[in-house]
Amino acid sequence: MQVETSRFGSIEVSDDESVVFPDGLPGFRGRHEFVLLGGGQLPGAADTNEQSLFWLQDVADPDLAFLTMVPWSAYPDYEIDIDPADIGGAAADDLCILVVVTVRREDGGMRLTSNLLAPIVIDTGARLGQQVILNDPSWPVHAPLAETSASTETSTPTVAGAS
Repeated sequence: MQVETSRFGSIEVSDDESVVFPDGLPGFRGRHEFVLLGGGQLPGAADTNEQSLFWLQDVADPDLAFLTMVPWSAYPDYEIDIDPADIGGAAADDLCILVVVTVRREDGGMRLTSNLLAPIVIDTGARLGQQVILNDPSWPVHAPLAETSASTETSTPTVAGAS
């Protein structure tokens, strides 16, 4: 199938590469079919895939895409407790866990945060996804990821947790 994107132009993807979100995403309940761009195969929960950034692109709206990432590359202590029955009974090895990354322009620089409270869970076998809101308040909606400063000619990213 041909997917039009505002970021990457027209992209050819096979029909079996799409991920269906039966309930849509919070705030986008009418959007159900997406493709994951940027990393080839969907990473599983136990995957050590070095590719950690992906675009979750709506197949019907070229302008609707979410920057997502595998959380453990930046948050190695990230743990989620999800009942397999809540996500269709998929085995842990069949799950791809991603978090939405937000980029905000602040004070002439940029601030990147991740939503650790509501990960996107994809059953890679059934190609079904959902955004799960965790019951653990210790995971923030805006976890610091990186900041850039406009005070230097070339902005230097500062990654959260790096010393």
